Amino acid sequence: MEELPTELVGHLCRFLDRPSLRSFRLCCKAFAQIGEEHLFQDFEFRLDPNYPRLELLNQLAAKPSVAARLRCVSIQSGVQLEYADYRYWQTQVYQEKKTAWERSVASGAASRDEYTQFHGQLQSRFTSDLPRRYDLYRWHLDQQAAAVAERDIRNKLRRILSALKQSSPNLRFKLIMAEPQIQLEDLEAFEPEKYATDKPYDPDPRRRVSNRRQHCLDHFVNFLDAANLSDCEVFDLTAVDIPHQLLTVDGFHGSQALEETFQGLRKLEMTVSSFPHSDWLSRGGNSEVYFGGRNLAARRLRMLLNHPSNLEHLSLDFPVGQESEYSFDLFDRTNLDRFPRLWSPHLRTLALRHFRCTWSDLEALLIEGKNLHTLMLKDCRLETGSIIDLLEYLRSRRFPKVDVLGTWYVDEDCGQWHSHTEEDFTECTDSTWYEGPFARAGTRSKVQDFIAGKCKCPFLRWTTEDDPPQAWEDSGDTSWHFIAGQPHQ
Repeated sequence: MEELPTELVGHLCRFLDRPSLRSFRLCCKAFAQIGEEHLFQDFEFRLDPNYPRLELLNQLAAKPSVAARLRCVSIQSGVQLEYADYRYWQTQVYQEKKTAWERSVASGAASRDEYTQFHGQLQSRFTSDLPRRYDLYRWHLDQQAAAVAERDIRNKLRRILSALKQSSPNLRFKLIMAEPQIQLEDLEAFEPEKYATDKPYDPDPRRRVSNRRQHCLDHFVNFLDAANLSDCEVFDLTAVDIPHQLLTVDGFHGSQALEETFQGLRKLEMTVSSFPHSDWLSRGGNSEVYFGGRNLAARRLRMLLNHPSNLEHLSLDFPVGQESEYSFDLFDRTNLDRFPRLWSPHLRTLALRHFRCTWSDLEALLIEGKNLHTLMLKDCRLETGSIIDLLEYLRSRRFPKVDVLGTWYVDEDCGQWHSHTEEDFTECTDSTWYEGPFARAGTRSKVQDFIAGKCKCPFLRWTTEDDPPQAWEDSGDTSWHFIAGQPHQ
């Protein structure tokens, strides 16, 4: 193997999976350098709220050959569910490992002895001391999250990001909210005695839940603040399931970090979510959600969008059930003279998901986007106008790329329109009305051709002389169809 040309060895590395590549790099220095090019290729580093992960990012920054291939730095933080006790966790882990084992032997049927042996070995791993170890590990995660939420971590993170900037100038940043997962292997390797110096266990569940939420917000604020204070230019930000509490975070530092982050953005992808419901905090929370009947997070988001002067790519996904609250601040034209959408004329790409508006308000927003060339609209409640109005307007604009996807509840059409791709059409139960595989050259293809000006509209307009709903239903297929009936409120 050592005598093979370097080019051939590098070509063979292309056929190895990531675990094999990691083992390959440990063979010798020559293989380490060859494998490094394939293992670290335009990769993303995910920072969890704990010291070992932060130190690993520091080591990465100190190795320019690897740091040069880094493209995105993300921080993932979340809230442990208070009801996720040991029994809940044991059932979840047992089911996951059982499913993984069944998939691994799907090609060859397992014998009864193999089935019994697998379950016996798995059950033996859940020892009698595991419940206590599980509770201690959860408290250890809380302590790690509290330590990383301190303000002095921001300075260390700032120095690390400044070092990464030297090797990778075009870094992207990402915020991800996700529940911390505890693996069985992590619990088996956990040594409670090693962390005996941790703070005493907090017996107050309400305070534990509140602290977890606050630490999650502090992680995101410290990360954004460190990126702003470093030499990095935050021009590309992705926020996945970001809690709406972050938009209304209390304190001067949190508000300033968000404003400074938005000022230099050229690309923003944001999915707004919320912390999981907690019975312990049912009478309160970390911050107020409404003031004077208005959603404070929605109003804050509208104000933040006006901070960047060169925002070219925008993608917004509003939380289900609060579409009208966020859409009001995004579309309502009664206050646009006081709060104009300064960001819309500069946009080149716009994607909106889970929103609600009138046709006139949606048309006004699209008219302001004079430089738009890519548009994606998904899952909308259209309160006035017909879907035909939207299609005819998109045809008149001649966008180079347009996608109308998901479920559209249209009041004037007295029904809902479903537009599916080949990946998600099986998720729609109404597609069973149109039996068969995905219609690649079906109704959706005709709609796309109509928008592009290649054919006439496949749907009739609503008139008093005919029955368009019946014609719309008859012309539908698995790619695009109409379901008559009053939309849900």
